[in-house]
Amino acid sequence: MKLKLLLLSFFVYSGISAQPVLRAYEDGVYRDYIKSVRLHVNGLALTQPIATLGSENSLFLAFDELDGQGTIYYYTVIHCDRYWRPTETISQFEYLRGYREGEIRDYDISSGTIQPYLQYYLTFPNEEVNWTVSGNYLLVVYERGMENDPIITRRFMVTEDIISFQTSVRRATIVSLRNTHQEIDFGVQTEGLNMRNPRAEFTCTIVQNGRWANRLEDIVPRTITGTYLDYNYSGKIIFPAGKEFRNLDISSMEFRSEDVLDIEEYVEGFSTILFPREPRDRLAYLWRRDLNGMFVPYNRDYMRKYIPPDSLASTLNLVQRYNYREQQLSMEYSEVIATLTMPEMPGQDIYIVGGLTDWKMLPEYRMTYDDRVGGYIGRMYLKQGYYNYCYAVEDEFGRPDFSVLEGDWYETENAYLLLGYFRPLGGEYDRLVGALSFGTYF
Repeated sequence: MKLKLLLLSFFVYSGISAQPVLRAYEDGVYRDYIKSVRLHVNGLALTQPIATLGSENSLFLAFDELDGQGTIYYYTVIHCDRYWRPTETISQFEYLRGYREGEIRDYDISSGTIQPYLQYYLTFPNEEVNWTVSGNYLLVVYERGMENDPIITRRFMVTEDIISFQTSVRRATIVSLRNTHQEIDFGVQTEGLNMRNPRAEFTCTIVQNGRWANRLEDIVPRTITGTYLDYNYSGKIIFPAGKEFRNLDISSMEFRSEDVLDIEEYVEGFSTILFPREPRDRLAYLWRRDLNGMFVPYNRDYMRKYIPPDSLASTLNLVQRYNYREQQLSMEYSEVIATLTMPEMPGQDIYIVGGLTDWKMLPEYRMTYDDRVGGYIGRMYLKQGYYNYCYAVEDEFGRPDFSVLEGDWYETENAYLLLGYFRPLGGEYDRLVGALSFGTYF
């Protein structure tokens, strides 16, 4: 009897603590019928997905399913170290409160669109899935019983916010990079931490515009004065500045924006043709407000109908619900055709890259050269809204390189994310003890 109880306890604990084993622990969409995936702070569409441990702020996930199957989706979260590898020293049973997985129960059906879709959305943490420790996490969305074959993966972070940062961004001090790169200096006040060896226990990571592939990590302090860590290096913490992102406004299928040459409507859907553009590597820098590579679905075509002020439908709650349905669920999808006018680059592939591609060079966003237009043509299938993107080639490490076609200029406005990780000697996981988002202003 004791042996049976012991085996039963073992299997129950294993079922609770087991977690998915994935090929990659990064942002990804693994089905072509899943579109418009967004994860951000609830109510703030242009934010990095960062939650504060023990607070009431939550994260919001939304995505569209275009195949019309109405699939039941489940989700779980995986704790990762500062390098985005799964933390092997603690189990889900230890860092999650509640259940190890939850079901995405909220969804709506598109209304009056040529392309039908279901929009799923999730707010977490919640009663089903909640975390108990800080650090890096990966959200995994999958069909039931298929957690090792994810539909969507998304990085997010949970911070303790017990340290403070001081930051500044300036031109690179290296003479050859002064016009093309940005250098970041910062300091960290760690009075809230009990550190014995800051160089071994505390490290920082900096991310530019949400691009994890070119992050700078394992940054250790240059000098230590009491509980203050100084990172004022010369020529070490630098990023290519890039240029302002190319804007794409397809928020209307009726009226053309300054980016759109023509909009055509067919029985099977819409086709949006953008004005041909040229590479900007040799063009002078021009400031233009952008979203730092992100995108936001938006519908300028919806018509607000008259609601009698004395009716129940005039209450704020119902009006907001009506507007949500009109704007979110009546958004169309459109094929978007982009043209980059330039001579052919033999042996070199060109991609459209941005937040809409998870900062990856995806096969469906690879452009092809067309002699008839004298340039490269790319096709995208996008939901109505505002998008940022750039043209990129592959660098020596297989990452997107924007400099070749877009150029760099030190005055470019960029968004940076500074993260502070603490792992005391003998600690089981990397605690995220501080996170700061900041921009560049010259």
